[in-house]
Amino acid sequence: MTDKDADEQLAIIAARTEEIRTGLDSNFTEEQLQRPLSRRMVHALIAATTAATAAKLKTLAARVEAIEENGIRYLGNYQRATRYFKGDTVTHSGSLWVALKTVAEGTGPGSDPACWQLASKGERPVKHTTAGST
Repeated sequence: MTDKDADEQLAIIAARTEEIRTGLDSNFTEEQLQRPLSRRMVHALIAATTAATAAKLKTLAARVEAIEENGIRYLGNYQRATRYFKGDTVTHSGSLWVALKTVAEGTGPGSDPACWQLASKGERPVKHTTAGST
């Protein structure tokens, strides 16, 4: 299915939902409200829910596409004098960190959990020993 087909289907669903909403908004008597739902009414409710879900999915798909288009901004090793923005990634002490919001200069990864999130924990540093020592 192409984006054009999906847009056309979404337009049809939206139009049908509006028709259903108009019908549901009409005044019902108390007696009518106490009757079980008709098959048509159930189908109308399903159509309205489907349309609302389709609209939300379209919005989310556009957001995911924008995120994937930009990719990850890897900026190398953490620099104390650099300001980082939401989504920037850096390495610090062997681990990969992602900025969760704009980070002021000097706020190092791991120092403020509101600013940085650990993406990949690095290995512990290897201690090198001289030959013959234990």
